[in-house]
Amino acid sequence: MRELRGIYPATVTPYDRDGGFDAKAMTRIIRHQMAAGVHGLYVTGGTGEGVLLTVDERKRVIDTAVEEAAGRIGIIAHVGAFQTADTIASARHASAAGVDAIAALPPAYFFKPDELALERYYRELAAASSVPLLIYNIPQRTGITMTPSLFEKLMSVDNIIGMKDSSGNIFSMQGFLEIGDPPPTIFSGEDTLLLSGLMVGAVGGIGLTYNLMPGIYVELWNAFEAKDLSTAAQHQARANQITRAFACTSDGIAATKHIMAWMGLECGLARTPMRPLTDEEAATLRQRLEAVGFFEET
Repeated sequence: MRELRGIYPATVTPYDRDGGFDAKAMTRIIRHQMAAGVHGLYVTGGTGEGVLLTVDERKRVIDTAVEEAAGRIGIIAHVGAFQTADTIASARHASAAGVDAIAALPPAYFFKPDELALERYYRELAAASSVPLLIYNIPQRTGITMTPSLFEKLMSVDNIIGMKDSSGNIFSMQGFLEIGDPPPTIFSGEDTLLLSGLMVGAVGGIGLTYNLMPGIYVELWNAFEAKDLSTAAQHQARANQITRAFACTSDGIAATKHIMAWMGLECGLARTPMRPLTDEEAATLRQRLEAVGFFEET
């Protein structure tokens, strides 16, 4: 099994002019990220609009990523869906396609399962997958916060190895990392706190803004691995400066796709219920990014 660690962009899903999945654009994006030295890709997640894709579309995205990566970097496929049956179907396909691991949000959008229901859900999903499973903790989106007691139960399941933690709570992440021996595999999902997550024991990062500046995050990782925390902190500060400029928009995915088009990586529009940026929003975003030298660097 591939060791899961390092920088994993939460890769966007590109669409053509008709709104369908664009495999050629996906290939260009993956090649761009690989050229920057990323260690893997996290596909069909929140940034990849996974819950807005059909099961067939999700399969095509995963197949494209696996084929282009060709074993050179890791692939984690998010398989969480509104219906458990779709989650299981995507998990089985991803496992057969050759991903290194799967991840899944809890099934909580309108209904809110209790801890017993969540335990049963993740056990069923782990049993359906032949590759390791990461829990996905993002309470600001799902309304469900992973607890230490539930996480400890789930870590006793053979095929569950850890979590993508996008809560932004370093204190709770550190607590999760103390559960089990060896420690669980936990990726930091809060881009602005990547270095903090690594310092408490996260194995790497998965993030939206990695699409825009993969090289900066790879340099941060390399500095951290070399125990050069001063340089790592400089890279985190630079990434955060760009993120603050980018944060003037109301929708991160729409803004990311707009910026990627400016970078020569056309990937279409975000799907509804998200909307494209207005001309005014795009002009403000461009101005703010130019002010921090984003385009000179990328």
